[in-house]
Amino acid sequence: MYNLKQRAIKIALNEKAAEVAVAKGAKQRLVERVLSFDDVKRARGEYVDAMFKSALSPKNAISTDEAYKKYTLALSLHGLNEEDLEWKPSCPFCKDTGRVGTKLCACTRPKYLSALKSLCDIESRASFTFDDANFGAIKGDKQRESLKKLYEFGIAYANKVPLVKAKTLVFCGGVGTGKTCLASAIARETLERGKSVAYLSAYEFASKMLAAHTSPIQERNNRLADYLTADLLVIDDLGTEPMLKNVTIEYLLLVIEERTNHALPTIITTNLSPARILDRYGERIYSRLSSKNASRIFAFDGKDLRIN
Repeated sequence: MYNLKQRAIKIALNEKAAEVAVAKGAKQRLVERVLSFDDVKRARGEYVDAMFKSALSPKNAISTDEAYKKYTLALSLHGLNEEDLEWKPSCPFCKDTGRVGTKLCACTRPKYLSALKSLCDIESRASFTFDDANFGAIKGDKQRESLKKLYEFGIAYANKVPLVKAKTLVFCGGVGTGKTCLASAIARETLERGKSVAYLSAYEFASKMLAAHTSPIQERNNRLADYLTADLLVIDDLGTEPMLKNVTIEYLLLVIEERTNHALPTIITTNLSPARILDRYGERIYSRLSSKNASRIFAFDGKDLRIN
C-alpha cells in the first residue's frame, strides 16, 4: 500500500527512467548512423584491429596510435569527435538514476512535485494561494487586520507541516469570511514544499467514508489510506455533509484520532460555531477539535468578502 508521496516518487522515477531511455536511444541511433559512413567504419575497424594486435604485442603500440589518429580524423570530417559517440549521464549527482542515496535528486524533484500535485488534484480542489490574498480590497479595518494575522499564522504553519504543534485547526465563521481561501493557501504552500495533501469537501469526505464502510474489510485500509497518511488533510465546509448512521461521526472521529496519534495535521473549515459543532457531532469529536494540547479554533469574523 503506497501513500501519496510514495506514488509520486514512483511516477517521478519512472518518468526519469523513460527520459534516460529516450536519450540513450537517440545516442545509439547517432552511433549507428556515424558508423554507417564508409570512411568512419573502415578507420574504426583498423583502430580496433590495431588495439587487438597491441594487446598481443607491445611492439604494435605505435600502429595503434596511428590508427586512432585516422579514426578521429574520419570522425572530425563529419563534425564529430569520439566523445560525441559516448553515453554520459546528464546529471552528475545521481548519474541519471533519479536518487542520491535514499533521497530524490534535484533533477527529479520537479517531476515529483508535478506528480504529487496531480495525485492530490490540488489545482481543481484548492485554487487560492497566499499570493492571491488582497488585503487592500477589504473595507473593514478590524476584519483586514484579523485576516492579516491569520495569514501570517498560515504561512508559518504551512512551512512546518507536518511538524506543527497544533495538529488540528478549525476555521469557524460565517459565509465568505475567508476560511476556505486560507485553508487552500496553506494546502498549496504545503504541496510546494513536497508534502502530500488530501483536500476534499465534507460532503465528499462523507461519501468516501461511506464507500470505505461498505467495502470488503480487506479493501477498507486502502480506501482510507490517503486520508490517514497524507502530511496534511483538509476537510472543507464541515456541517454540509449528510449525517449517515455509523459513518459520518464515527469515521470523522477515527480519522482525526489516527492522524493526531501519528502527529499528522488536519484543517477543518466550517460555518458552524463551536456550540453547534458540539450539538451536531457530540462531545467526543468536539473535545478533540477543541483540545488545548493538540487543536486550535480560529474565529473568522466580519462581512462576506465575496460581496464586500
